[in-house]
Amino acid sequence: MDSHNLRIVFGITAFLQFSNAFATENGASTYPLGADTFFAGALPPPGTYMLGYYQNYHASKFVDQNGDSSIPDFGLNVNVYVPRLVWVTDKTVFGGNLAFHIVQPLVDIRASAAGYTDSKFGFGDTNLATAIGWHHGSHNYTTGLEVTVPIGSYDKNKMANSGNNYSTIRPMIGYSYLDPHWDASAKITYNYNTENNDTNYKSGQFFAGDYNLSYRVLPNFAVGIQGYALKQVTGDKFNGDDISFKGQVFGIGPGILYKGRKGWSVEARYITETAVENRPKGDAAWLRLVIPKNSLK
Repeated sequence: MDSHNLRIVFGITAFLQFSNAFATENGASTYPLGADTFFAGALPPPGTYMLGYYQNYHASKFVDQNGDSSIPDFGLNVNVYVPRLVWVTDKTVFGGNLAFHIVQPLVDIRASAAGYTDSKFGFGDTNLATAIGWHHGSHNYTTGLEVTVPIGSYDKNKMANSGNNYSTIRPMIGYSYLDPHWDASAKITYNYNTENNDTNYKSGQFFAGDYNLSYRVLPNFAVGIQGYALKQVTGDKFNGDDISFKGQVFGIGPGILYKGRKGWSVEARYITETAVENRPKGDAAWLRLVIPKNSLK
């Protein structure tokens, strides 16, 4: 096992904003891969929305740049519970609706590697965002800026942590084509990370995003293919020195959506990871519940 993977074994910073993302320091990232697939590039009408997420991510292998297992006895199981509050205002900026959101995950993680085990239950890092959304017939566009604030618990001597101990600045763009039957959506972000001052490690920059292609087979029921992708484009730095360690992943799987009469909806998806480099390789299951404020009346 090389020195980099030995450092991973003794410092797997497991998670996250609220996801299964792994690249950069110890294979961890703050981007929530797979959280937004249906309608990923479209803001809902003005109003207040409460979203609830549940995700389970399981991996039994950490692979290198060749896709080969690089850490013996590696195992990772993460359950994430996430409330997300979204406010779409009736104020317009450049002709689009202004929106805000706040996300605060709760993380339950169990990790093992090379004969060591660890677990952690606690708050993850907070995500704050502002966005602008435009609607032109079937075409929907979104742009915005997200910031991850490191409030989650972190100890550099622990293998499992609920926080990452660094901030991420994340500009994003999204597009959705929506008609009575089809939803073709994508969200793309560019992620810039600050340095982890406890380890003197600065994670590299990467593109990450979600996608969806679904068909509404009934007025309130849709099925589709969806997933996510991540590609690291700059290397990590340790004590100011460049490290040739870049991660990537492509996830794909089925998803379904059911929409209720009062505007609420529930989604489910199962994503399998492929084309993985320098990250855990696993599977993710998601549930998402969307509740508009007026549907509770």
